[in-house]
Amino acid sequence: MTRVILVFLFISSIYSAQGNTENLIQVVSRGNDNIYIDTSGLDNFSGEDIFIWAVAEHSVPITIESIEKNISKTKTYYLFNKRLNKYSILFLIYYDDIGNVLASYDYNRNTNIEVYQYNYPIWENSTEYAILNKCIEIIDSKNQKE
Repeated sequence: MTRVILVFLFISSIYSAQGNTENLIQVVSRGNDNIYIDTSGLDNFSGEDIFIWAVAEHSVPITIESIEKNISKTKTYYLFNKRLNKYSILFLIYYDDIGNVLASYDYNRNTNIEVYQYNYPIWENSTEYAILNKCIEIIDSKNQKE
């Protein structure tokens, strides 16, 4: 069931991107990268898990051995768990300088076992730390308005 929901969310995000309904806000600027999150739908989340698309625009393109062209933008679909202070990367998309998809990778695992569901700790002052804190700020702001 979780996989079906994730596939639906992924497909929805693709259609949203095509309709330019993304609501990107800058979270942090690190080195040559500007990091944004897509806040559309973020205020619908409650509980411990947060699913969020993050976009990294690389002012100096990056290279990865398995991809022939330079990467100008990376789009990452994260799963954060507030209680565990951990996250996983569910999907990655790499783009060239004109927006063509160079490669995409699906890392989703069909499991409800916490140890396998969340792969990485969230380190203070990391990009993921900034993303999670911005998500919580937006969600809390929405809850205060209700």
